[in-house]
Amino acid sequence: MVTDYKRYFEVAKICKSVYGSPVRQDFLSYNGKKMLGQKIIHGSYGRGFCRLFWNDETLVIAFRGTRERVDWWVSNLKMFPVLLKNCDSNSKKINVHRGFQSTLYYMDKTTKLNSFDAVMKHINDLNLFTNRKIVITGHSLGGALATLFSVKLRANSPVAVKNQLQEIILFGAPAVGLKKFKTFYNELNQKTIRIINGSDVVPFTPPVFYHHIGQELWIRKDEIKENKSWISRLFYALKLPMKNFINDHGMKSYMENLKELK
Repeated sequence: MVTDYKRYFEVAKICKSVYGSPVRQDFLSYNGKKMLGQKIIHGSYGRGFCRLFWNDETLVIAFRGTRERVDWWVSNLKMFPVLLKNCDSNSKKINVHRGFQSTLYYMDKTTKLNSFDAVMKHINDLNLFTNRKIVITGHSLGGALATLFSVKLRANSPVAVKNQLQEIILFGAPAVGLKKFKTFYNELNQKTIRIINGSDVVPFTPPVFYHHIGQELWIRKDEIKENKSWISRLFYALKLPMKNFINDHGMKSYMENLKELK
């Protein structure tokens, strides 16, 4: 696995910015190139859940994680699997997390479209796919949304995904699908990096039946581990203070540890 901690830190900084109010995009960058524009897409309850950042070379599609109590009820806790929808015919027997998928179909208050279609409308209206690399990212719940968005984008815009999708970077993301979903994810596994910070509890969820996708990069204070089992991470986490399960999940902690590596 080729690692570029400086770039991961840049993307982590973008993920953190999605939680707050609009920021100056020129404070953010990808591969050292400053962002020139941004667009907020609103999801359920009128709250921004996705933000587009772009420059002349790259479009970054960043999904926000859990921010308020209602996010747990409308997304995280509805873990009963349902069929993956709006993908190609091979997806008919693929099961994914009900709450995560539902979040991509809440109505956007601005366009009155479902959230996925609202993201695509803004991308197409702004002509953001033209001559740009595509990067998809998210933290926590946002990582789950980024994962599902990626397979739906592949079905919706296969040429753009094939020719322009650079990478999918997930921070502290839960698993989103049952066993067949990872197979269906197919070539996107090689483009996906799941970064896990220390004892972060969220990548342990949901606890049964669900399978992670992509390649795992586990950051510990003293070393970097690649593609270790969740059992290995759990044994490590249980040896440390229980507060680490929560503290290690924050984007601030991710950024601090990535900054030490870049």
